[in-house]
Amino acid sequence: AGQQPAVGGDHAARFLGALRVKNEAEHIREVLTSLLPLCERVMVLDDHSTDDTAAICQSFSERVTVFPSPFTSLDEARDKNYLLQRVIEANPEWVLWVDGDEVLERTGSEKLRRAAEAGHGVAAFSLRVAYLWNDPRQVRVDGIFGRFSRPSFFRVRGQSVDRLRFAPSGRGGNFHCGNVPQGLIGSARESPVRLKHYGYMLREQRLAKYRWYQAHDPNNASEDSYRHLAEVPGARWAPGPVRLAPWAE
Repeated sequence: AGQQPAVGGDHAARFLGALRVKNEAEHIREVLTSLLPLCERVMVLDDHSTDDTAAICQSFSERVTVFPSPFTSLDEARDKNYLLQRVIEANPEWVLWVDGDEVLERTGSEKLRRAAEAGHGVAAFSLRVAYLWNDPRQVRVDGIFGRFSRPSFFRVRGQSVDRLRFAPSGRGGNFHCGNVPQGLIGSARESPVRLKHYGYMLREQRLAKYRWYQAHDPNNASEDSYRHLAEVPGARWAPGPVRLAPWAE
């Protein structure tokens, strides 16, 4: 059983973090530590991790709430909608929704706080994803890896929350359904804030993810069959050659 304190109460967090994770023990402590300067609380849906992910999350005490997944099959949209309902019950003003291998850069908390202050009429901000490549001191900057951003920071309070949902993508286990729900009212903006992404750092990690996607989402033409993960020369989303730059904060 996981740690499940009540999500209501008199004090609603202004900023709340949300993650859907599985077997992220290697990086989850750094991820959560990076979020807590901004987020009063973080909610984690743990998808049956077999490593120490849940225990590490629970070590943050009341700041981090762990919800063990009540599901058995693979469905990303369903899982995220389950977590979204827990988030809505907590009534935060803003939600920062990231993956379990994404670390908010050190200046990110203050930048997002200022963006929220100034973002009148803004419903969501996109954050840049910086992909560590072969070494934690460098990121890949060519192709999709050098230009990818994803809506990740969104306003909840004041929204018609019954409209908010993650829509099924129809691909594999409803993969790529995003980190921001549909149904938000307001404008969307880009943010320069970066998330340091560990999940593709080592070649063996990239190849393992490529094989996993081939097994669970074969022949996905929109993703070019994930050939960019296998570093296939000429892959649509990252044809090469590989270009790297130092990671600096």
